[in-house]
Amino acid sequence: MAGSRYPALSDIAPAAFAEECEIYEQFGIRPSGGKPLNRVAMPPQSDIDLPRLGRAPDEPPQDVHAPHVVGGQAFEFPFGPVRQVGVESLYYGLVTSGEELVDLYLFTWHKHRGIEWRAQGQTPQQALFGIERAEGLGAIGNGWAFAAAAEAAMGLRPSPAASAVREIALELERLYNHAAAIAALCQACGLAVGRAAAEIALEQLLRLNAEVFGHRYLFNVLAIGGVRRAPDMVALRAGLPAAYGELRRAADALLATNSFVDRLEATGVVTPEQAGRLGLVGPVARASGIAADTRVDHPRDGAVSPPPTVAGESGGDVLARLHVMLAESAESVRLIDGCLNIDGIDSAVEPAASSAAPGSGVRSGLGWAESSRGEALAWVELDDSGRISRARLRPAAVRNWRGFDDACRSQNVFTDIPIIEASFWLTVAGTAR
Repeated sequence: MAGSRYPALSDIAPAAFAEECEIYEQFGIRPSGGKPLNRVAMPPQSDIDLPRLGRAPDEPPQDVHAPHVVGGQAFEFPFGPVRQVGVESLYYGLVTSGEELVDLYLFTWHKHRGIEWRAQGQTPQQALFGIERAEGLGAIGNGWAFAAAAEAAMGLRPSPAASAVREIALELERLYNHAAAIAALCQACGLAVGRAAAEIALEQLLRLNAEVFGHRYLFNVLAIGGVRRAPDMVALRAGLPAAYGELRRAADALLATNSFVDRLEATGVVTPEQAGRLGLVGPVARASGIAADTRVDHPRDGAVSPPPTVAGESGGDVLARLHVMLAESAESVRLIDGCLNIDGIDSAVEPAASSAAPGSGVRSGLGWAESSRGEALAWVELDDSGRISRARLRPAAVRNWRGFDDACRSQNVFTDIPIIEASFWLTVAGTAR
């Protein structure tokens, strides 16, 4: 690295472009070559000094997007950031000729809360509260990645029973997210009856979460070094078959509805080359023939259940992503069943390790988890007092929003956009943090 520049990583691995943008936003260091960089998390506020992990860049990022008029025919249609009730703030710049989508760009920074900056100076257990809420629909996936990073830095290993509890919670999170994505697909296609059926299954899964772990969205389950609460095994055994059965019935009816299937097929295609080049993860990548799953590729030491069977499709369209989500839902039920008979799982609560032993020097750790959206990563550095000096959280949404751009440009029309967005089932909060 020379001065305030470093060799551009995205020239070698295009997937690193998002990280280059965030490095510039947070530390004011840009890659060599002078390519324009996009805003990812930091709002363009010039009148206030937003908290950063480092220093502000000398010049603001120059967002890369199409001009307002393209070739005298196409025009930009602005949509957002306020869209509809229950949908996150997100600005679309849609460049269209009236029907066909020519180009698209996104502003994802409306949900920025400075989660990583706020973690500085906290103990890992204190910081876990905010990490779980960085992406409300990914409390377990992001929280487990962060907890694993902190545990690696502190030299801790959860007990087999605590690991089993985490696995159950993670698969319950996967189930309700996939059900929510299916309901959103029905809404985007104007299929009211299908949406109602999927939302019945979603509500049953959320109620099951509350009965088993005390919270519909599975907050406050994890602890550094273990878990904060054990599952209600009676409720889990009784409720899971019924809730999954409701989801399966809804899915079978949808797949037998030709108008629904036709609307998904060949829509929002992401090719294997695009998925690999952009480093896409989770169901989006697996629907494009990229069989990447951290549970298989990077199995955790002390895992209590065998690796899952990785679902995969090759079509790369919305229908392929739906098939992957349904296959993963069935696998989640199987994995939960495999954890039910592990000794001590119904009393696995362990005291949280509030901080590392002081005087142990500076330590760091990397953690990961396969969230419902794909690989979630976290890195934590602890100072000599055992508190966080720096933390980095990378939810799957950071990777997959870039694939959403490409999916929307692949010979789609204006009304395909909400269908593609539902099939990706990403969060803006996970990117903006």
